[in-house]
Amino acid sequence: MAERKKVSEDCVEYRIFPALNGIDDHQTLLHALDTCLALVSPHVVDHIWHNDPFQLTPVDGSKDCPSHLYGKTTFGDNIEDEWFIVYLLFELSRQSPELVIQVQDIDGEFLLIEAADVLPKWVNPDTAENRVFIHKNELHIIPMPQTPADVTVLPASTPSLQEAVNCVRKFASRTRANNGVQKALKARITEYPEKIQENIHHTHCYIPANLAAVLERRPSLVSAGVQAFYLRDPIDLQVCRTMQYFRPGTRVTSRVKMTRCLYAQLKQQKFQPDKRSGFTLPTTSNPKHTSHDLGMKLAHGFEILCSKCNENEERSQNGHSVRPNDARWKRYLQFLKDKGFFKGEIEGSKKYNELLYKAREFYQQQAFPAKRRTVADEVMDLLDKVTFDIDAMRRNEGNLLPPDDDSWLNISPEELETLLMKRSGVSNGSSPSADLGQVASGMKSFVDKVSGVDGAEFPGEADEEGIQFDSTGFISAMTKMFEFEDPNDGNSSSDMEEYGWDDSDIDVDDQPPVVQTEKRKQSVKSAGGPSVQDYMDLMDRELSQTSVGKSFEKDPIVKEQASEPKPPQNDTKTKKKKSIAEEDDDFEPVNIDINIVKNMLESMNAQSGLAGPATNIFSSMGIQIPKETKEPPSRPPQPRRRSSGTEDRNRPPAPPKPTNLPVSQGRQRPQRPPPPKPTSLHRQQSKETNV
Repeated sequence: MAERKKVSEDCVEYRIFPALNGIDDHQTLLHALDTCLALVSPHVVDHIWHNDPFQLTPVDGSKDCPSHLYGKTTFGDNIEDEWFIVYLLFELSRQSPELVIQVQDIDGEFLLIEAADVLPKWVNPDTAENRVFIHKNELHIIPMPQTPADVTVLPASTPSLQEAVNCVRKFASRTRANNGVQKALKARITEYPEKIQENIHHTHCYIPANLAAVLERRPSLVSAGVQAFYLRDPIDLQVCRTMQYFRPGTRVTSRVKMTRCLYAQLKQQKFQPDKRSGFTLPTTSNPKHTSHDLGMKLAHGFEILCSKCNENEERSQNGHSVRPNDARWKRYLQFLKDKGFFKGEIEGSKKYNELLYKAREFYQQQAFPAKRRTVADEVMDLLDKVTFDIDAMRRNEGNLLPPDDDSWLNISPEELETLLMKRSGVSNGSSPSADLGQVASGMKSFVDKVSGVDGAEFPGEADEEGIQFDSTGFISAMTKMFEFEDPNDGNSSSDMEEYGWDDSDIDVDDQPPVVQTEKRKQSVKSAGGPSVQDYMDLMDRELSQTSVGKSFEKDPIVKEQASEPKPPQNDTKTKKKKSIAEEDDDFEPVNIDINIVKNMLESMNAQSGLAGPATNIFSSMGIQIPKETKEPPSRPPQPRRRSSGTEDRNRPPAPPKPTNLPVSQGRQRPQRPPPPKPTSLHRQQSKETNV
């Protein structure tokens, strides 16, 4: 199958596959389009999109891809638009169970990122292509075949869209993702559609009257003006010197509706208008500075936007008037009435006509994609149609609702930490102090896990079927492999004796170094060589003579247990060499748990609050280490207060100093002989010590 084209950046693509009867697929596709538009209209008619709106286009099928509805939305800097579309797609699959939906962005199957901790281990970007779909308000992942019988049902390689859609419809019970994946994904979209209202911000803008009338008629156009100003260049600003469309002399204060993302982009931009434009700003201490500044930026953005409209071409040709008797329009309108879009308003009333106008505009844009108008064309059309009274607008300024609080622009470190903990799935109610035993046991569990080219496994991860590594059994097997045979055992014999090999008269010193080493090992073996435990004891004895052990935390309790006298053993066969703990009275075993905790905490302290190996390991294991709280510096000693004359008079007199003492009994310090000059040997020893 040919490689699918990659999704562009800041875009989300979605494909809706309706159930086709194979007779008249085009009409079925159009009927599915009208149904989908009617289902999403209550959510998207008044929605302010950051860049592109939610849109669907019928696409005819091919050999590997069935006919479907295709949509592509550029969400830009507002990631909430992408997840709002995901919510709409789940809603469509809930209300139309026959639909199978695929959604992707530049990261591929980005829905799996939200459930990365509970995914099957075989799922990765390479194996998940064309295997992730939305069906019946749930996520479906087509599994890999595990048995020969599954090969006839489930695709073993990357399936085509035709094969994948058929597999999800026929075997929905087998393709449904596990409950952990469903729960993680629903937790991400359960905030919608209420979260859309939380992201709305109302502010006061001092803008030209015609712009205020346009935004009152179509609030969703504000995003185009903000983006035109936000992405301006010096050439765009040349048209703002004269302000042909939005003159500053007609400005009024208006309450403008926009998203928080748009408000942040508009407010955080530092901009000084050209003096020839006629826009002036009050001082920053003036209470009206914010409204003047925002209005000036918004007017410049719409001026840049309208200047790019091609006035030589008839704008009416870009539109398409919806005929009242059109069958698709009547079907779409009936769907809206059934879903309660008009909110019980009487047909012909002012509110009903406003909702009808919004529905017609949305349907006109979606149903006729070849004749879609640009945003600049819409603004120019509204400038020709809207009527306004400047005096009435200025009188109404005192009745405007106050602007929303924008304190959400500033976030404290504690709030940021709370948000990060919420996104990572860690509860805020966790204990501020971590259990040191939990740290030690967690590190032991982490070491016992398997690591490979795909990364290390952490404790708590779901174990899947596959090759498991038993570390304890492996060490035991290796120990038995390297243990030498008992020379007292009569059955022990050299492996080379079977072939009549006799190397007793071969001079070892005449052989190469590698052969010499092997010969010496064989000689040790024939003489009853040491075991692995003997090597460990020898290593302990060597290290006990150095200062390496001083860097570790010791365990005196184990030392006391090791030094307790044990009953003598009469059996010579079971008699063993004394351990280093029994031979050395000063030996103290190392406490591994305490050293693990100490080293991990020192590593975290060296990271200075930044991300690093220690914090990443603890976070993956769900262990929360509290931040280090430094004690306040101790109070410096207060200087002694100078005593007054009265205190000096009341103080008892000091004892008299001794007089006429010999020199040996005086207060003079005896003279020490000068140190000897270092010899060459001393200097050499000092140099070695420093090294």
